Amino acid sequence: MQTALKLVLEPIFEWEFLSMSYGFRPGVGCKDALREVDGWLKEGYTWVGDADLKSHFDTIPHERLMDRVKEKISDGKVLGLRDGFLQQGIMEGMKTWKPTSGTPQGAVVSPLLSNLYLHPLAYQSR
Repeated sequence: MQTALKLVLEPIFEWEFLSMSYGFRPGVGCKDALREVDGWLKEGYTWVGDADLKSHFDTIPHERLMDRVKEKISDGKVLGLRDGFLQQGIMEGMKTWKPTSGTPQGAVVSPLLSNLYLHPLAYQSR
């Protein structure tokens, strides 16, 4: 189910991500980012910033993420898959609950959803 969702969403959203965004994207990776940093250093830049968002995958608000997907997707079946994935019940001990934030780390579609959620931040920092 997640792979099907990723296969539908990725071509729709991937084109809008910035070329300087290397995390969890098809055809690019950390070595590409390192090559870019190396190029900047050779151009004379002397500062490199590195940031890691604590518990990022766990804290993405569902409502905002769902709104981002709805900006380009209106197909009810696709939106239903998205909702089912994000709002699947969680059982802890003998209690169940439905999350209102987060996308499961390690899930097939989570990196794409994470990039989709973070894209406006990357775009504004350009």
